[in-house]
Amino acid sequence: MTLLAVRSLEAGYGRTSVVRGVDLDVAQGEMVALVGPNGAGKSTLLKAIAGVATILGGTATLDGADLVPLPAAARAKAGAVFMPQERNIFRTLSVAENLAVSAWGRRDVAQRRNDVVALLPAIGDYLHKRAGGLSGGQRQMVGLAMALMARPKLLLVDEPTAGLSPLLVGDMLDILRRLAEEAELGILIVEQNARAALQRAGRALVLVDGHVVRTGEAARLAEEPDFGALFFGETA
Repeated sequence: MTLLAVRSLEAGYGRTSVVRGVDLDVAQGEMVALVGPNGAGKSTLLKAIAGVATILGGTATLDGADLVPLPAAARAKAGAVFMPQERNIFRTLSVAENLAVSAWGRRDVAQRRNDVVALLPAIGDYLHKRAGGLSGGQRQMVGLAMALMARPKLLLVDEPTAGLSPLLVGDMLDILRRLAEEAELGILIVEQNARAALQRAGRALVLVDGHVVRTGEAARLAEEPDFGALFFGETA
């Protein structure tokens, strides 16, 4: 079932467009990877769907509902939840307090936290630790847990492995793939470790200079002989 449908999307900041003419779909239970060179507009595309960047044209719907007129908070409430690359936790708060902040105003905070710990059991080991004192991998896990506290339908994940060791890169991407499958989330992920992301995603889009230049099954894109050239925008 199609969860997110984006058509002819133009987006950017102010009146300046960064991405143009983008079509993409994300189904429930599917992880889709956005890859491409630096400056291609990948993060801007995520932010536009989340309501952080400006949609200048085209359409974006979630479960058939129009996202374009909604502010960022309303899009998150509708189920499109953004996990930013940076500043995704409150370092001076405990992990439990971070999770509570993510469900501010909800009456079922404890139940939501229990549900998140069931999905991410490692979080339970450091709920009462200060978030700023955790390792990089643990902090990213807290950021993911905070996003899950909103009970998303669609998770928009921007560079979740930035700064992590190669081993932790694989662990984080494996967790996201498992969440897509087991929690039946739609996940749209921007990831700098392109090959690692393509090994785990179902489908992928290659974004170059604000345009989608290739789409297809992620594993097949990764195996193409010209993938390196494609990734760096040297398309034929």
